[in-house]
Amino acid sequence: MRKVLFGVSALLLASAVLQLFFAGYMFFQNTVEEMHDASVFHSMNGQYVLRGLALLAIILAAIARAGKRTIWLAVGIFVMSLVQLLIFIVGGMLTGSSEEHVTPAGSWVASIHPVTGMLIIFMSYWLFLRSHALLRTAQPAVAKAEAGSSAQV
Repeated sequence: MRKVLFGVSALLLASAVLQLFFAGYMFFQNTVEEMHDASVFHSMNGQYVLRGLALLAIILAAIARAGKRTIWLAVGIFVMSLVQLLIFIVGGMLTGSSEEHVTPAGSWVASIHPVTGMLIIFMSYWLFLRSHALLRTAQPAVAKAEAGSSAQV
């Protein structure tokens, strides 16, 4: 199960880095319409792929007995992916901003989005390193004893 966790954490890191690429791709379009069309990649990857992989990492870390810190790190990535969305929803409600009209205060609130995005990248990298370290360590003694007793039956 630790190998699966490592694979999912690698995909999660790749998805987080791709978010940065998709944001750059979106902002370097020629027209507003092209920018809006290109934003689909960034939105779909962040809303579905990254968040789904983070949720899967939580489950796998728990099953693999990766430890509390690793599980909470995966939970943190999932929560931060929700914060990314809430920045726009709550920020828009508090500042009166909308997609059509962004207020100066709304711009300040929305500026938190890339900062928390970078935090997700760093957290994903940290999860990747922790899951890689888990591959190098021995399985817990309890798991080995259970595996040995079931092999003798």
